[in-house]
Amino acid sequence: MNNKSTPIVSDLVLLGGGHANIQVLKMLAMNPIGGLRITLISDQTHSPYSGMIPGYLAGYYFYEDCHFDLRRICEELGLRFIKAKIIGIDPQRKKIQLENRAEVGYDCASINVGIEPRSLENLSPEATVKLIPLKPISKFLAHWDKLIADLKAYKGSDTLQLAVVGAGAAGVEISIILKMLIDQHQWNAGVSLIQRHEFLISAKDRLAQGKLSNTLKKLGITVLQNTQALKEQENGLMLKDEQGFVYTKDFYRILMATQASAPKWFKRSELPVSSEGFLTVTEKLLVENEHDLFAAGDCIHFSPAPLKKAGVYAVRQGRVLEHNIRAFFTGKSELKNFHPKKNVLSLITIGERKALVHQDSPSILRWMWPSLLWIVKDGIDRRFMQRFQARTFSIKPQHVNKTMPVPKSTLVPEDWESNTCGGCGSKLAASTLIRSLNKLAFPKDDAVLLGVNDGEDCALTRFSEHVLCLQSIDQFRSFISDPYLLGQIATQHALSDVYAMGGIAKTAQVGLTLAAANKKIHQEDIFQLMSGVLDILTKSAVSLVGGHTGEGAELAISIAVQGEVAPEQVLRKQLTQSGNRLVLTKPIGTGAIFAANMLAQANGKLVDEALSSMLESNKTAMEIIKGFDVSGCTDITGFGLLGHAFEMMGRNDDNALGVKIGYQAIPLFDGVGELFAKGYYASIAEENYQSLTAVLSADVSNQKFPALFDPQTSGGLLFSVPADQEEACLKALHQNGVTKACDIGEIIGRREIVIA
Repeated sequence: MNNKSTPIVSDLVLLGGGHANIQVLKMLAMNPIGGLRITLISDQTHSPYSGMIPGYLAGYYFYEDCHFDLRRICEELGLRFIKAKIIGIDPQRKKIQLENRAEVGYDCASINVGIEPRSLENLSPEATVKLIPLKPISKFLAHWDKLIADLKAYKGSDTLQLAVVGAGAAGVEISIILKMLIDQHQWNAGVSLIQRHEFLISAKDRLAQGKLSNTLKKLGITVLQNTQALKEQENGLMLKDEQGFVYTKDFYRILMATQASAPKWFKRSELPVSSEGFLTVTEKLLVENEHDLFAAGDCIHFSPAPLKKAGVYAVRQGRVLEHNIRAFFTGKSELKNFHPKKNVLSLITIGERKALVHQDSPSILRWMWPSLLWIVKDGIDRRFMQRFQARTFSIKPQHVNKTMPVPKSTLVPEDWESNTCGGCGSKLAASTLIRSLNKLAFPKDDAVLLGVNDGEDCALTRFSEHVLCLQSIDQFRSFISDPYLLGQIATQHALSDVYAMGGIAKTAQVGLTLAAANKKIHQEDIFQLMSGVLDILTKSAVSLVGGHTGEGAELAISIAVQGEVAPEQVLRKQLTQSGNRLVLTKPIGTGAIFAANMLAQANGKLVDEALSSMLESNKTAMEIIKGFDVSGCTDITGFGLLGHAFEMMGRNDDNALGVKIGYQAIPLFDGVGELFAKGYYASIAEENYQSLTAVLSADVSNQKFPALFDPQTSGGLLFSVPADQEEACLKALHQNGVTKACDIGEIIGRREIVIA
């Protein structure tokens, strides 16, 4: 089969989901360069838009209104997203170093990672608990939610004193919003704003300072001018006033809005930095002395003229950054210079849906009413966010055209030679597989104890009198854009078959199908995939003993696993005891989540939750349940919960046992119910239902009970245990990290499926 997709020949990696990089990935996706692969790396799935955060804290916006869902944006635009913490760059080798995973190569990279908090000197761990840095915003929001909950729950008579250190725009806004909420809800708390200077935000705009001072005074916020915060102590802050007098003031919580610092990995990577540690860049937004490394936003020191740490600069740098990156790859134009404006307009949120203008030069906006200014600010912010958010559908659309614009330029040489073989799809429905296999005659072998006709998770052959051999194979097309993560999940999924039969995995072989690309890209993809595979194999004490690679229409991976088990420890699928309770160890919903994710309709947090579950090994659960009288055990994968439960009933009437499942007891990932309601189902879900219609009552359907038929990737174990052992079994599972394990039903004494 000929592969007509454009081969990949070069890698652009965007480090961080800041405002500038967001614009770059959007513009490059809308006007693509043929053969260029774009990858966004961030340790956050949701990147905050700083201009709307004060409004979010005040309750005027929802979380999604003021955050870029990086995973969804990349999925919609057909780009790669890697969730990982960046810890360094090696510019000579062109490698990005990531925490707890393989490094990633690049041909060109853009750094827009933001800034980190600059903490006061801490004297004790107890003092650290009081500190709430405003940067990074993602961590601050979690602290903020906890602070608001604590203020709401406080019933004491003493007034809780809160300090905001730093009187820049962020510090002033936080002080105002915090006091506004305190007054609205009548919480017993007060707010102090501590500033090193006598002015607010900047010294030039005296009109804005006067208005802000009046606002703070009206709200009853204590302003400590010309006061320096020296140290954080267990009970509060050590302060130094303008006369040089040092004293300690008690505070319940301290919100740090002082100037933040640069990420420490800049220096560790020996990149050119300013005296404060920020990346030094030229007027072309190139890191000094580098020709393939760009940077923008708060993390840079703009060497032609130092800039304030303001989000507006990152927004304006986006277009220049995209032009220069495009010029780097295509060579069709000269790199542009970034020309920052002298005066930056700021609209400061002052609560109650009001704002005021702060600017070092005259502006007609400063004469508007605060309520009208809020409308202006709200409109600007919402329009900006709408430009860079994935589309949202109220129900699953019948058709979505995901065809991206045709590249006007390409990096692929005219003499490119394709060497593409046919690719393979994902798992087929049970009915399709069984009908095909039933037509075949398989040779008998006394050494094969369980084979194709037995429908188990693994083949079982005899090594010796005391050891049996388990063998299994799984294959995946790529369902996630991060190849390292794909390798991890595929391996965990493949090992699960061995664990479901009570065995220990010993060896594995891997087959890779790679999309069309040049040798450098193929080498990078193999390295990423196999690094993910080896991460899981190493943790599981499994040896890699061989494999195969080839080129095809799309990225795919297959893994064959061999394990062993003692005869008396084999866990079979088949149920044997009526009255036993059914236990499931992981939530259901990965099929629907990734069906929605393919259309960029799954919230990034929901996808993260599913991926985290898929990365959890079933080995722990297997080792625990072997200590109980388990009757029937399997792992939930492509055939869905009910399909695998049906397999546990056996293939004939001799067993005469069935299952009764409480539908509401089935654990679901958060948000999956909403996806089902909108009509998002995995493509195989309907076939899973059709395969079981003969044994289901007429009122059971995929639309009414979608969780029963949703196919899982690296799903949990399903097993039965005597009712008098269930409580102890669940307690043991929960204590050992299998926290989602729960009772979903029981075994009944007739060959029937009952959904209650």
